[in-house]
Amino acid sequence: MRFLLLLALVASSLLLTSAMQPLGRGYNSQCMCLQLESRLIPPHSLRSVEIFPKGPHCKNAEVIASLVNGQRICLNTRTTWVKKLINFIEKKENETKKPRE
Repeated sequence: MRFLLLLALVASSLLLTSAMQPLGRGYNSQCMCLQLESRLIPPHSLRSVEIFPKGPHCKNAEVIASLVNGQRICLNTRTTWVKKLINFIEKKENETKKPRE
């Protein structure tokens, strides 16, 4: 009986520790961007741009650009040109969501 109780205790503690995220500064297993690109990317080189807002999955907003050559890069959201790009995309999305009268 003690063996079963001990086994249940060990199993539950393993289950709880595997479900918890390790604590640490900057730890986040769900962020997609590990390296950020700050250089200006010419518009003709961009195929698409995806914006992922910050949330429980990642503490920072992420912008991922797909290039014409197939490469995907993470853009630095602190640079001026990326901020302008984000504003442009959000403005276009808002315009397409408005019903036309």
